[in-house]
Amino acid sequence: MRRYVFASIAATLALVAVVALSAWYFARPTQVRVAVSRDTPDHQLITAAASVFARERDPIRLKVVPVDNVTASAAAIDEGAADFAVVRTDIAMPAQGQTALILHRDATTLLAPGGSGISRIEDLKGRTVGVLSAHPGGEANARVLDVLLNQYDAREDVRKVTLTFDGLAQAFASRQIDALLMIGNPASPQLAEAVSAVAAAGQGAPTFLPVLEAKALAQRFPAFEPMDVPVGSFGGAPPRPVTDLKTLGVSTRLVARTKTADGVVGDVVRLFFSTRPLIAATAPIANRMEEPSTDKGAPFPVHPGAAAYLDGDEESFLDKYSDFIYIGAMLLSVLASAAAALASRLTAVTHARSEELMQLLLERLATAREASTSTRLDELEREADTILAQALEAGSLRHLDTHRVTALGLALDQVRLAIRDRRRQIESRQPTQRLETPRILAGE
Repeated sequence: MRRYVFASIAATLALVAVVALSAWYFARPTQVRVAVSRDTPDHQLITAAASVFARERDPIRLKVVPVDNVTASAAAIDEGAADFAVVRTDIAMPAQGQTALILHRDATTLLAPGGSGISRIEDLKGRTVGVLSAHPGGEANARVLDVLLNQYDAREDVRKVTLTFDGLAQAFASRQIDALLMIGNPASPQLAEAVSAVAAAGQGAPTFLPVLEAKALAQRFPAFEPMDVPVGSFGGAPPRPVTDLKTLGVSTRLVARTKTADGVVGDVVRLFFSTRPLIAATAPIANRMEEPSTDKGAPFPVHPGAAAYLDGDEESFLDKYSDFIYIGAMLLSVLASAAAALASRLTAVTHARSEELMQLLLERLATAREASTSTRLDELEREADTILAQALEAGSLRHLDTHRVTALGLALDQVRLAIRDRRRQIESRQPTQRLETPRILAGE
């Protein structure tokens, strides 16, 4: 019987352990790795988001994986070194990645100093264009310039020079460059300063070169999209530009690895948008985050987890864990059946033991009524006490119903009464025998 008790305890402990482990598994935060170019505004954004998620005890934790450039960030997705990556559509899009959200859109701005005689992209032939590189990976901006020049058959006739903000004014002053191409947010203070440097290098307001064929280029090169730079985006008086500027745009996206669970991607997108004010307090670029288009014909497919969140089609708790609930219910049913069978077995064993004790008491009852000496009665009384001790030590009486316990108690009382009555009978006959013997002898 002890074997069954131990088995029951072990099964109960196993069930408790399974429930505890399940609760821990579903309650623990999920950590995801995010690859991003180091020393960039995007790096600052992801780092701020990781800090906010941890501080708010959100179910997602971001592990920042710094890389050298956007190309390496995309490679981290394809190589399985990251779950998410920050990439730019015109530089590198991972083959194993899908869009989770748009971090920001940037416009291509091409301009020349006033009085330079440059008013169209075609006028750049025979000139030198400076390509502004604000951070590592900015050298890819030169490829955007190649796309624009190819559209106007001017690529072979234009020289390119990559430079930084610090060397911009000197480059114009030394006539090292004749025009400037920059890619970024028109509202950025740095780009406004760059426009001011171009204006200072010429006579009057700088000339902005429109990309009138932006829609056609976007159709040919899905990495780009047509954009308008609103009048006055770079400040100044008169405003810079003086009219809305048609140009090409690129987007920087947070892409998720295709194999990343839909629920995890949906949670990441939800947290980025719900905690945006907190993230923006450290990284203002967070205010430029946008929802990607979930249209099936979009150039860059959206991850199903992000699409489900954005379209309001997220799975409910029951949808996500219905299989676990079903399996858990089956396990509980099996354990309950096993417990019932064990309880039945224990009950049967207990009843058998009670019947055995009852039979022993009845045998002692019959023996007590026929006992001929007080010594034998003493033995029977000790045997009755032993039977009672065995019943109490084995715990047999604990699992019996009231009727069986009453029956055992009645049988034990009858044995004791029978022993007492028989003892009286034996003791009442003994004095008579001792007196009669002398009278018989005296008569002889």
